[in-house]
Amino acid sequence: KPLLSMLKLGQHLSFDEASVIIGNHFADIKDKLLNTLQLHKLSENRPENNQLILASIDQKILELKPVPFYTAVRINDNRKYLKYLLIPLSIILLIAIVAPAILREGTNSFFKYDEYIAPKAPFSFSVLNKNLTVTQGDDVTINLKLAGDELPAEVYVEDGKNTYKLEKQNISQFNYSIKNIQSDKKLIFKGGGFSSSVFTVNVKPRPELLNATATLNYPSYLGKKPEVITNVGDILLPEGTRVSWNFKTGQSNSLLFILNGKENLLKVNDDESVFNATIRNNSKYSITPKNDFVMLRDSLSHQITVVKDQSPAIQVEEKPDSISNKALYFSGQITDDYGFSRLSFKYNIKENNKIVSTVSKNISIKANATENAFFYFWDLKTAGAKPGQEIEYYFEVADNDGVNGSKVTRSEIKTFKQPTKKETAEQVSANSQALKQKVQSAIRLANTIEKESKKVAESLIDKKQISFEDKKQIEA
Repeated sequence: KPLLSMLKLGQHLSFDEASVIIGNHFADIKDKLLNTLQLHKLSENRPENNQLILASIDQKILELKPVPFYTAVRINDNRKYLKYLLIPLSIILLIAIVAPAILREGTNSFFKYDEYIAPKAPFSFSVLNKNLTVTQGDDVTINLKLAGDELPAEVYVEDGKNTYKLEKQNISQFNYSIKNIQSDKKLIFKGGGFSSSVFTVNVKPRPELLNATATLNYPSYLGKKPEVITNVGDILLPEGTRVSWNFKTGQSNSLLFILNGKENLLKVNDDESVFNATIRNNSKYSITPKNDFVMLRDSLSHQITVVKDQSPAIQVEEKPDSISNKALYFSGQITDDYGFSRLSFKYNIKENNKIVSTVSKNISIKANATENAFFYFWDLKTAGAKPGQEIEYYFEVADNDGVNGSKVTRSEIKTFKQPTKKETAEQVSANSQALKQKVQSAIRLANTIEKESKKVAESLIDKKQISFEDKKQIEA
């Protein structure tokens, strides 16, 4: 009857009828249960007296709590039904002995209704890979092993909508290779008419560096406009250039940028990241994209080659004045990789190996040109050196290096010594003596020529006709 009531079939007891039956089984209850039900109905009919009625119901409940309801079960009356349990109990016992797996696994499909439950095979499928988590784009090989008394000769794998035959290594081991895996895979292995459970290959997103550009902001003294390099790799640049890198990434939340061994962890916003640095020496840098799952072991490494600002060069040729030995003419050429800041002619006046004065005179040049030719005239009298003093002179050129400061190159240092009064007198005396000797030599030569001329004239007077030999003698 209770079963019919649950199924809502036929007639079933009211609460009042049930309370009377229960009261007949328990002497302690008698009419208490029926009175409690009647009070409950009264509370529904008279809500204004709810407090008083509910208090009475609580009192009745306290009186009902100690009642041992299990005494209502009459075991002796139910023993006659035990014989009907022998048949199902015997069947269950037989199954437990012959095929216990039926009892252990028979309800799996009922409770796991949303999962694939493979039919039980006479052999087992085992994946030998310790880890089925891989990085997107990697190649992976699934190593499958079968264990059991009867093994199939061939094994297939159901990979999504496709089915592939596994490569057989030996009687119990098979391989399945996946190239360039891009997303999670659910694999079911099949052989001998049986299927394995689902094996899931989890694919972690691979962080990617999609593009990298570099903007080169050259030192201002070079006068060059900024330059943008796309798909940047190795870079050749002048010393002091400021480089602004811009990176575009995929599936990354940070970038590890290493410059000359120093690590810089860059944040990625909207798949972009930036880094700035002023480069003064040859450098190496690498870029490694990262995310919460993967940090790539292989990174892009590149070389930065710095072109240093070279020192200027100078060549000078000196020629003395043809009239005055105290006037000099200079011609020369200066060269530099980027330009000049000045060219000057300098001389120091020294006395007893000590500099007593220094003079510098700038020479006009084209500063932005990388090559200049120049000419210069110097009258040593303007130096105002006193007798006995020494003058050392040279040219000096400076480049326009705006990073390290101007670099200076000098021409060969030459000297001129102003003679003392004694040296001047001695030189004058020596010059006079030499001049005197030249004059005396000229007088002697003139006397000799005069004597020879007289002899020739006398010999010709006596001759009526002049021969060829005589003509030659006169010419001589």
